[in-house]
Amino acid sequence: MKIVLPLAKTELHQQLEVLLKRYRQRDRIYDEIQDAYGREHAGYQGEKQLDYYLHLANLKNTFSLAGLRLKWDKYYFQIDRMILTPSVCIIIESKNLKGEIILNEEDQLIQQTPDYQKSYENPYNQVKLQEKQLRHILNNLGYSNLPIHPLVVFTNKNAILNLGGKPDMIALHQLTFRIDHLIQNYPKIQTTSEINKLAHTLFKKHTRKLENILNRYKLNFYALQTGVICPNCERRKMARIHGTWICRHCKHQDRQAHIAALRDYATLINRIITNKEARRFLEIDSRNTIYRLFTKLNIPKIGNKKGTQYNLEKFLP
Repeated sequence: MKIVLPLAKTELHQQLEVLLKRYRQRDRIYDEIQDAYGREHAGYQGEKQLDYYLHLANLKNTFSLAGLRLKWDKYYFQIDRMILTPSVCIIIESKNLKGEIILNEEDQLIQQTPDYQKSYENPYNQVKLQEKQLRHILNNLGYSNLPIHPLVVFTNKNAILNLGGKPDMIALHQLTFRIDHLIQNYPKIQTTSEINKLAHTLFKKHTRKLENILNRYKLNFYALQTGVICPNCERRKMARIHGTWICRHCKHQDRQAHIAALRDYATLINRIITNKEARRFLEIDSRNTIYRLFTKLNIPKIGNKKGTQYNLEKFLP
């Protein structure tokens, strides 16, 4: 299996991760951020579990795209995992839910744990809607004869599924065998090179969803902890002394610790930064120090003299 679009943390996941580290207060908003991050991280870990079982399947001459986000008509839709084969396009919706998972007569998904009960829309309807949207795109690309098969995979190994034995709503450990069965039972209708071309065409159409987490929680720059945070103890700010960064708490030293801080800035605030903004965020007084650091890092410049800005995109995943 060739990975065309690898699994990566979403923009929301990355921003929550940084915000959790740099939000100053320990208040209700912090608890909301922590809860949101927990959900995003659990989903990401669940999707990582898919890789192991997919690699055990017979996926020679197939192509994988994770988190593929496409636009059809006016709207975007995202597919957790797409497996393109010469015989079938398999799309997977992953759900990382714990407890007992029940599909009731009203077509609701019910999650029951010792602490709470929640209802969700049937995720199979969600992935069937993705199938319908994807069908339009494949038809326009000349792949109208390629079947699309939707699956829902519950990735939490501690979940107890009570779904009425539906073959396309399965536990994680069933994924390998279900994939093998599907590929064996769909006839080959495309060449490997044609599927390879389709995979890369879809990759070019992929649009990452942008987020603004500060707006979501109605926060501004002053709600954030600035400075270079120690990568060793992850608790205290580091001081710049004689060309290196030193943590006064654990005494860890790191000459490149400012890179992580610049990555935080690009993730959370803006991918473009000025010398003045960098001084404020890194807590460095000297304009020349920032200039030397940015020059050594070979950060792309926009404009010149006092209007110079720097593009931090190279530090992002």
